[in-house]
Amino acid sequence: MLLPLLAEFKRRRVFRALIAYGIAAFAVLQVSEPVSHALHLPDWTLTFMVVALGAGFPIVILLAWAFDVSGSGIERTAPIRPDRKAGLEGVRLGLILVGVGLLAAAPGITWHFLVRRGAQAPLEHASASRTASLAVLPFVNMSREKEDEYFSDGITEEVINALANVEGLHVVSRTSAFAFKGRNVSVRTIGEELAVASVLEGSVRREGSAVRITAQLINAADGYHLWSQTYDRELRNVFVVEDELARSIVHALRPRLVKASSQLVRQATASIEAHDLYLRGRHFWNKRTEQGLTRAVEAFQHALDLDPSYALAHVGLADSKSILIEYGTARPADVLPEAKAHAQKALELDRELGEAHASLGLISTYEFDWEKAEQEYRRAIELRPAYASAHQWYALVLINLGRFADARTEAERARQLDPVSLIINNMVGLVSLENREYPRAIEEFTRTLELDPGFPPTLRALRAAYFLSGKYGDALAQHDKLSEMGPEQLIMRARILLASGDRAAAVELLRHLEDRSPTKPVSSTALAGIYVSLGDKEQALALLERAYAERDFRLRGLKTDPDWDPVRTDPRFQRLLRQVNLE
Repeated sequence: MLLPLLAEFKRRRVFRALIAYGIAAFAVLQVSEPVSHALHLPDWTLTFMVVALGAGFPIVILLAWAFDVSGSGIERTAPIRPDRKAGLEGVRLGLILVGVGLLAAAPGITWHFLVRRGAQAPLEHASASRTASLAVLPFVNMSREKEDEYFSDGITEEVINALANVEGLHVVSRTSAFAFKGRNVSVRTIGEELAVASVLEGSVRREGSAVRITAQLINAADGYHLWSQTYDRELRNVFVVEDELARSIVHALRPRLVKASSQLVRQATASIEAHDLYLRGRHFWNKRTEQGLTRAVEAFQHALDLDPSYALAHVGLADSKSILIEYGTARPADVLPEAKAHAQKALELDRELGEAHASLGLISTYEFDWEKAEQEYRRAIELRPAYASAHQWYALVLINLGRFADARTEAERARQLDPVSLIINNMVGLVSLENREYPRAIEEFTRTLELDPGFPPTLRALRAAYFLSGKYGDALAQHDKLSEMGPEQLIMRARILLASGDRAAAVELLRHLEDRSPTKPVSSTALAGIYVSLGDKEQALALLERAYAERDFRLRGLKTDPDWDPVRTDPRFQRLLRQVNLE
């Protein structure tokens, strides 16, 4: 029976039909997979297509057996010759043809469900944790004015903040996303470096009272565009378009995460001009320089002049004034009362504003109120779990309290949210430094400098790690890489020289530094450090007491900083610890 059957298959061109159908089915599957991903069709769609195409094989055999395609059209195939009829007719023949069709489909179905799926399983498992993960790259400024870049950057940051509030969606923080600004890096590389599955890129064009925002959502693994849209709106509706954009992105990534009634971007102010000034303020705040912070204060203040109820502008003003203590020459007594007033006003306007609680936490650290600082940071993180700065600042509080395990947890969480942020990576190293794990600190600071070899805070921190581990030559080498040589840097150089045996050079540097200038004051805490190195404990303690009278923020390290070990048991030092609430 087999030979007659094969002869009939050949006569009726069944084999040719099977081959043609198989090639067509394979082509359909090759096209359907990327299309199903792009259209976000359910996971079972591809499986359904494989089964449906497999079921087509028996049908193709039946049709090829019964009909023949010729130049004159489709005709019924001539009947079986009498000498081949044995066993090839009726129900039995139909079952034979269906069975052959299933056998033809079996290899393809087996390959899809066993071989291909088995090979993909480890990859799917490995990427499952970052499926709903996203990096929002800085939107390109397409406006005529180059200085409008602050506006496109600000729109990007507001979209990042909106998406970061979506539970179940991991969004990389601003600093890490902006690290790729202006760099010609592939989407795949960005996805690998930031550990995200998707990348959003776009552009902003502002002209008069109109704004055009174009955005594209891209699969980082293969570069396929998952979604794209262009929004043309009036500037007065900028918060509405930001909300539309954010909701579209979430729907494209995970439709079930979008709640019909939820609003991802709230209208923070009714004043277009106030919003523009706020974005300018954020632009200058992110520079973290004394000049930048001064201009940020001006911008935020002007925004509040236009809209006193703009809660985020109150937060911006509070933060800018506060950190001028560290990045500028502001005295705590001059800026903290006003900074606190603005942070509290922001909470009066919006009790759920996590950024305002973080501001109060920062202010509390400058006031040495650790309990209040911890309370505020916890509340900030509760309201905004993805706020990397809150985790970073909280980590510093925990370092100062000597709770290093908790500090590392918060620092690592901040780094997870903002993986290439220099200051956050530096904080991870500081945990090890203050916990006296010097080899680990050196390793972590070295990794941070791979991101930016000239980052001053990490150069200073690595210098300290070498100094505290007795590697004075390496410490001096790091010191010489610093571009800024203010009083505190010269003090540190003197301490390294003294420890390495060059006492004369150290004393000469100290003589010049003690004449304090009103424009460039020398930190009393820093001066106390070199007197500890000189063995003059009385002068060191007197300077620390003066630092407390000045509310020098550097005293926050009294409990854990190894510099103070030689005077740690002195009653005057113990009193200082109680005064700054670290004992």
